[in-house]
This record gives sequence, structure tokens and C-alpha cells, in this order.
Amino acid sequence: MSKSPLSQTSVPDSSYLNSFSQLAERIRSGNSFSGNERNSAFYNLSNGKFTELSYSLGLDFLDDGRGLAITDLDDDGDPDYCVTNRTAPRLRLLRNDLKTGNRWVTLRLYGDPEKNCPTDPVGAKVEMKVGSRTLFRTLYAGDSFLSQSSKWLHFGLGNSGEINSVKVRWPSGQTESFVGISAGGKFIIRQGVTDALPVALIGIKSALTPATQVMPDPVETARIRLSQPLKLPEKLKYKDMNGKIISIDDLTSDGPVLINLWASWCAPCILELGEFGAANKRFSQAGMKVLVLSVDGLSGSQDFQPERIKSIVKDSGYVGRAGFADERIVSVLNALILETIYQHRDLPVPTSFLIDKDSWMTVIYKGLVDVDLVLQDQSKMGLGPQVALRESAPFRGIWVGKEFKKDPISVASVYRRSGYVDDARDYLKDFISSHKIIPGSDPGSRKSSQLSEIHFFLGEILAEEKKFKDSLTQFKAASHLNPSSKSMLMRKIYALALAGNNKAAIEEALGIVQKLPADPNALTLLGDVYYALGQSLPAAEAFTKALKVNSKTIPALRGLALIRSTDEEEELRNGKEALRLAEFLMGSPGASQNPDFIRILAAAHFESGEYIKSKTLAEKALRMAHDRSLISLINEIESLLILIREKRK
Repeated sequence: MSKSPLSQTSVPDSSYLNSFSQLAERIRSGNSFSGNERNSAFYNLSNGKFTELSYSLGLDFLDDGRGLAITDLDDDGDPDYCVTNRTAPRLRLLRNDLKTGNRWVTLRLYGDPEKNCPTDPVGAKVEMKVGSRTLFRTLYAGDSFLSQSSKWLHFGLGNSGEINSVKVRWPSGQTESFVGISAGGKFIIRQGVTDALPVALIGIKSALTPATQVMPDPVETARIRLSQPLKLPEKLKYKDMNGKIISIDDLTSDGPVLINLWASWCAPCILELGEFGAANKRFSQAGMKVLVLSVDGLSGSQDFQPERIKSIVKDSGYVGRAGFADERIVSVLNALILETIYQHRDLPVPTSFLIDKDSWMTVIYKGLVDVDLVLQDQSKMGLGPQVALRESAPFRGIWVGKEFKKDPISVASVYRRSGYVDDARDYLKDFISSHKIIPGSDPGSRKSSQLSEIHFFLGEILAEEKKFKDSLTQFKAASHLNPSSKSMLMRKIYALALAGNNKAAIEEALGIVQKLPADPNALTLLGDVYYALGQSLPAAEAFTKALKVNSKTIPALRGLALIRSTDEEEELRNGKEALRLAEFLMGSPGASQNPDFIRILAAAHFESGEYIKSKTLAEKALRMAHDRSLISLINEIESLLILIREKRK
């Protein structure tokens, strides 16, 4: 069985992680693994084909089934099913009442430890000759999804009742024959005992009666209590009804705040505003502020009228802080929820957020919120991680034994994509400071490997800010904690070059090339190091060698295309080759969404004299870079646009 990234001890390969991420993304988008699909049963036609019989057999339930265990519940000689589901009912017992008149026999095997065979002889194979047919069964330890069927091996004999012989090949390698086995019974077979032992058929004395399903009443609010409060980024702001810009941090500096997103076209939203107004005194007594933010202006419609929104708020009976939400505050809240909640769709209205003192998001309410519930949740904030964990569990159970872990890289990625780079950096630094590896522990352990990824991501952020020495420190830590990772070692060597450690960078890069002369990634690293040190000619030679080994080495394509289109040395530039390389680069997966690749294509068109195409592509890349707050890339694209404008004068 394939292991998930959470269960294996070594670092999973990229292909598995990509598939795991794609599956997670589908679930976050509201898709279940296989929900709303009827269960299926297929009959083997013995000619290489199957036919679907689930409806005829009464098995086509809309249960989102998972586990399937097979046993003979009532000792009548036919297999019955136990099925578990992700939805209600959680368990179905399906009794087989087909009347065929066919004969049967079931066997239970026990090995002899003194004969080098376990008592529970998993892997034992039974060969049974019935008339002209030979039947085979193997004892398995498990089958289906997280399921264990009965260890009684069932043999369907058809119309024949004559059992000619029974042989068992035990896991120890011995083969034995057994006698005394007849149709219509259950028999125990023990290794070393020739005669099988018959077992009395007990069956089920009372009829199976299905239980009545009791479904919970539907609720209008989805309450999501986070097991770990989530810090909102600093400098998150909104505009009040008078146009004044106010910081969320200032609002939460002395106590909790309930932030509500609403819209004028949403009737439940306006009803909720009135309820908040009626509960104004209760909120004040609890030391809580309420802030309602209209999302009407987000669509950019010319019909948006702030005065009308003010009037609606006043007429609703709401008393308290009010303002307008902008794209940034909504996108940040939505992205943070997306990274911390597995199945999350875009925010509905109304949606409310209970924010604890100092901007820690604690509870999310999708839909109309009950004031009593909000005050109850507010009373349990700040009481420690065990209370938060208990309150976040959807129901009580001993399985909730430890804190749910959120991925710090995911949270930092949200901050970074939203333009809060300082928050991303500080968040990772705080995490590292509270999750240090114990000195002397194994650098290759699972915990250290996970921590190395966080150092690596922090190093990328610092490099983007051109804090190359600080970045090098993080990449050194990442490589130390995960010494088996070639990619982390190579990134550390490149960081040496960016930090100005020229000699060490070149020596280590050449050392990897000596060890791996036919590795295009090693040659690409050498090219990157030379290019970072301003040595474009040897960089171009290294990139060219890498592409001779593998013409689809994306980093080498990027590096050589960049040199051929932008290098200061005229003899190294070549518009025709730059365009060929850049267009080939744009054929790689995800290239159309990569602003750096688009920028290189724009530069290649510029070097080829195609200034209009270059300008169009550069402007597209600039918009994408701004959306992702890629400061260094923004500066490079703006420099290219200046050159384009000068050429077109």
C-alpha cells in the first residue's frame, strides 16, 4: 500500500506529492473522493469481461462506501457483507438470501509454531479438488480498504457435493493432505493433524432488523472552531463608512472582534445586522467589538453607492463599527481558510470571523450566526491548547488525542502571495524558534526533514528580498537537516554564489559535476553559479552541456535563454536562438502561468526586434508578478519595459 506523506519516514518523491496535492485540491474545491456515486458490483463473465449487477443484487446504495468485509453471518453457506461508509449509515450488514441450491464448505486453518509456522498462517494456500474442477483459496491478512474479512475460507462447490481431496501448502513450505471434509459444513484444519475437525453450525437465531436512521436537523450555520488560532497578517486594513483607513490590529489590540461580511442583496445578512444591533449591549458587556463590512463594492460595479449601504445599515437597527471590505482583506481571509480547512469553498455571505485579541482568528461562521453561540465561543478563547482542541472536535471521542498540525509553509505561502512578505518571513522564523531540533538527534529523521523544508522556504523568501547572507544561513540549515536531499545541497551552493562566496560556490559546484558528469541538474547548477557571479560565458557553456545531456532540462533552458536575450556581452546575445529556447521553454508544464518564463520570452522577442510582441508579453508578466508580489521580478520586467519604450521612440 502506498504511504502518504504523513505516514512515511523518508521524504516522498515529487510525483507522489503532486498527486497528493491534486487530490487535496479537489477535496478543497468541494469534491469528495467518490461521493454521490452508487456502489457497484461486477459479475465475471469468464471471457475477459464483466457485467454490472449492483441494482439487481440490491447493492447500489448512495452511501459513499469504503470498507468491505466478507463473512457468513448466519452459517447458511453463502457470504454476507459488512460495509462501512463515509456517510450515513456508517455501517451496513447485507445478508445474502439468494436461494441457489448450490453446495458449499468453509475451512479455518491453524498452523503449528513447532513446525516453523505461525498459528495464524497468513499466506497458506488451499487446493481443493471437486469432481473435475480444482478450487484454490489463500488466507489473507486484510482486504478491501482498511478491512479484514473472515478467516474462514469459503468454497462454493456448485451442484457437486463430492470433495476428492484437500491439500494445504503452509507458509513454512510444507504441504499436507487432509480428510474428513464434506459439503455443507465448517471444518477446522490443524497443521500435522490429518483429520479435519467439524464445527457445529450456530447461525443467527433472531432476525436481523434494520435500525431506523436518525439524521440531525439541518443548520443554517457552519461553525468551524480552529484547533490552533491563526494569526492574521499585519497591516490588514479596511475602510470605514467615512472613508478612513483602519487597521485590524488596532481594533484587536485590547480585545476580541467579530468581523462580519455581508451584502445589500442578501436578505439574511440584513436580518443578521439587526440581530447584532439588538445584542449590542451583550457584546459590550463581554468585552467584544463587532465590525460589519459590506462586500458590495468588490465587483467593481458602477452601481455601487456607499450612501445606500450606509442607509441600509442604519435602517437594519445595527449599532456599531461598519465599513467596506476590499479585495485584499477578503482574498486573504479566504486564502487562509483554504490552507487550514480541508473542504472549503469560496466564502458565502454572510460569513463571520471571531478574532481574538492581537488578531488571532479563532472561529469561522459560514451563514447566519447565533449571538449566544458567538458569546459562548468567546468565553472559551485563550484558555489553552487543550480547550481549543476540545472545542474544535466535531464530536467527542478518544481518537482526538493530539493537536491537529497546520502546515506552516501553507500559511506562509498565503501571506507571501497576498503581499504580506514580512508576515510570511516572521511566521516561519517564529515556527523555527519553537520547533528546534534537539542537538545530537539524527539529521535525517522525519522531523528534521520536515523542518528542513521550512528553512528552505524561508531561505527563498530572504533571497527574494536580496538578503543573501541570511538566505544562505537558512539553506545551510535545510541541507544539514536533510543531508540526503540533492536539491537542497544544490540550492545551498547557489546561495553561496549569491552571498558572494565565489570560491566556495565554484569549488562545490565543480565537485558535484565531477561526481555526476552526466547529470544535467549538476551542470545547470554550475551554470547558475557562474551566472550569479557575473561569468556569463562559462555559464552559457554549462547550460549548453546540460541541454546536450537532456534537451528538456527546464532550468538550463531558462538560463541559456536569459543569457542569449539579455546579456551585456553582445557576442553572447542571439535573438534567433533566444527565441527558439524561450518558445521551447513555454511548452513546459505550467509555463503559461509563470511570469518569469513569460518575461524571458518577452526579452527574446525584444532581442529579435519584435518590440510590439515584447511589450505585450512584458506587460502580461508584470501583472502576474504584481499579483504574486514578486518584487525582484517586477524590477526586472520594468527595466525591460523601459528598454522597449526607448526602442519604440
